[in-house]
Amino acid sequence: MEKFLNIVRSNNMVQAVLCIGFGLFLMVYPSITINGVIMLFAVAMLLMGIGSLASYFRGKGARYHDTGMLMTGVFYLIVAAIAFIFPKALASFFSVVLGLVLILCAIVNLVRAFDMRRYGGNVWIAVLAVSILVGVGGVLVVVNPFGATMTFVLVLGSVFVVNGAMDLFIEWYVRDSENKAGGGPMAKGHHA
Repeated sequence: MEKFLNIVRSNNMVQAVLCIGFGLFLMVYPSITINGVIMLFAVAMLLMGIGSLASYFRGKGARYHDTGMLMTGVFYLIVAAIAFIFPKALASFFSVVLGLVLILCAIVNLVRAFDMRRYGGNVWIAVLAVSILVGVGGVLVVVNPFGATMTFVLVLGSVFVVNGAMDLFIEWYVRDSENKAGGGPMAKGHHA
């Protein structure tokens, strides 16, 4: 049960699920109005910010109680507040904001990919490649911010799904590697 609670508390897991959900929604409803997408985006950013802050204040250990997590949570809450307060103004450059969020996600995952090298193997290379792909998707969105066609929304949704799936994979891989190395609860004889 303790292992399950740690997974639930994990900020990365919450963000990954929200990215996948947001991406799938965009893929299923590509004709949604830009105002509807902005409100969904604001809710996703709000939940991700709350998740980051909750992980920061409730987490035990260096993995959760990190200044970067606090800053990420505050950043997400600021973006959510801007989206809720100024939705019409945000609509004019919404694609740029989404592109910047994707670039930020790609940078975070690039850092995590290099951190995964310590577990050995070549999995980190695949994570690095997908991070670069997500970053390129974000750059393309920033470069062509007004290409808000149905195809654009489908591609944007796909990039969010890929980013969320990669976050879930990274979390699983790191936990599995820590357990095998003797650093996790399963290796110490505690079973959930």
